Amino acid sequence: MRDSLYSLSSKEKTFREYSSFPPVLRDLSIVVDSGIKEGDIEKVILDAKTENLLKKLRLYDIYKPENQGVKLSYTYTMEFRSDDRTLTNDEINKIQERIVSDLNKKLNAELRK
Repeated sequence: MRDSLYSLSSKEKTFREYSSFPPVLRDLSIVVDSGIKEGDIEKVILDAKTENLLKKLRLYDIYKPENQGVKLSYTYTMEFRSDDRTLTNDEINKIQERIVSDLNKKLNAELRK
């Protein structure tokens, strides 16, 4: 059975060497109207210009703040990593600011306070 399943696979597996440089983890909490879909938020984050340094994005929490009416708060964990250098806080801060700006322009999202 294993051979028959393998024969159905059309993708060739390729492996890349794992980066020896440390990741930078950042949490991002934003508040949006409840009508905004989580997939739309992820798309804006993934489409942002991150110089290919955003390696992982994970939804961590969804919260409905009592004082925000019909708004929801989404918290994401983002992992940034470079294959050729250690990233600086300044680099990551600029990328995160760009992501927040894109979220604000496209979805009217705000940082959670």
